[in-house]
Amino acid sequence: MATLGRARTRRTNSVGRPFAVLFAVSLLILVFRSTDVVRAVGVVGTQALVPIQRALAETGVTTNRFFQAIGEIDRIRAENADLRAANDRLTLENARLAEAAIAAQQSAKLDAARRALPFKTTTAPVIARDPSGVLKTIVIGAGTDQGVRVDQVVLSEQGVVGRVSEAGSNYAKVVLITDSASSVSALVQVSRSSGIVRGQYGDSLVMEWILQSDPVKPGDVVVTAGLGIGNELRSLYPKGLVIGTVVDVTKAEVSAYQRAVVAPAVDFRKLENVLVVTDAAK
Repeated sequence: MATLGRARTRRTNSVGRPFAVLFAVSLLILVFRSTDVVRAVGVVGTQALVPIQRALAETGVTTNRFFQAIGEIDRIRAENADLRAANDRLTLENARLAEAAIAAQQSAKLDAARRALPFKTTTAPVIARDPSGVLKTIVIGAGTDQGVRVDQVVLSEQGVVGRVSEAGSNYAKVVLITDSASSVSALVQVSRSSGIVRGQYGDSLVMEWILQSDPVKPGDVVVTAGLGIGNELRSLYPKGLVIGTVVDVTKAEVSAYQRAVVAPAVDFRKLENVLVVTDAAK
């Protein structure tokens, strides 16, 4: 028991002594705080602590700036995402408006051509074409329900497109005048020279059976003649429709005749809407 008591006394003394020392030192500082020695020691201690305080303060500022930067990055990312989404919406809207403007221009041109024609017509969109250009046909989005029939003439605001070769209830297939099986009685507009315009391989036409004595030159406009020639051709095309422009003239195999290469007035690769002549006797 005596040993246990002595151990407790030692532990009490080991704990109490530091407090007593600290208390004594604090008391001395309070008593002598106005003396030059204590002030000098305080100044030295303060100067020693200033770098530490400055480092701690800078560390705190840096940490605060770091977290502020993270927050700012997140805000900028969110704003960028919103801007990208808004830009995508504006791009789509601009594309839609531009397409609507183009469609309106095309519709106005086609409507002007329709009103200028002395025939009854119906408007139809081009809904299919051969991208390779091998098949000289297109498919339009109008058929028998809209009054479209086989052998009716198809036009654009530029000129002759072709004729209807097949008609369903809501579609029709059109053979282009550039098809090798196509034949159209034609006139050179200025000289009134007559001939037959046929399709050939490629995007050009050839006008045959032009008298050698007839003056035909590049730049002359070729139009439909509106008549049949012998037993070979019956005219499906009314008179005066633009076919194309002469680009070259050569002698035919038969010396009494010449032939002309004709560039079609219609750009078939960009054809989007057509007019079908449903009644040529308007």
